[in-house]
Amino acid sequence: MRKTIVTGIAVAALALLGVAGCSNDSNEAPIATTTAASASDRVEGAISSVQATASSAVNTAREATQNAINSAIAAVPIGFESGTAELNALSDVTVKAVAAAMKAGDAKIAIEAYASNTDEAAAELLADQRAQAVANALEAQGVDKSRISTEGTANPPEGVNVDQVEITVEDS
Repeated sequence: MRKTIVTGIAVAALALLGVAGCSNDSNEAPIATTTAASASDRVEGAISSVQATASSAVNTAREATQNAINSAIAAVPIGFESGTAELNALSDVTVKAVAAAMKAGDAKIAIEAYASNTDEAAAELLADQRAQAVANALEAQGVDKSRISTEGTANPPEGVNVDQVEITVEDS
């Protein structure tokens, strides 16, 4: 009880000092809004700082997940037997590494797979099947399907390995 009274008196004294500091020698009423406005500005500044820190932490986590995925894919790319949507024998190791990176956070990923064929529709279908095969393999490793989007690209530009996939961590 005593602590509450002392705290109340201290708060009242600070409020009076704030009002007194805003008054002048004229007979006009003191303006107390300056103190309130500066407190509001401080609160807004604190909120802005917390938001910036949280955003930075999210970006750092997203970058860490992307780096882990990139490292796994660089070591052993996720690939397919030519002309099929069947993952090659080495892809299992990389799928497990990507799944582990995904389980460490809550990032969402986009899987892009490719295929080439003179028949554009056949290439698009195979590319979609390849992307879905990787998504299914990740889901089998415990990654929630809602965190995975897939896209197949038929006849990609020169330099893209059509028998491999790309995985990108998406912005939240």
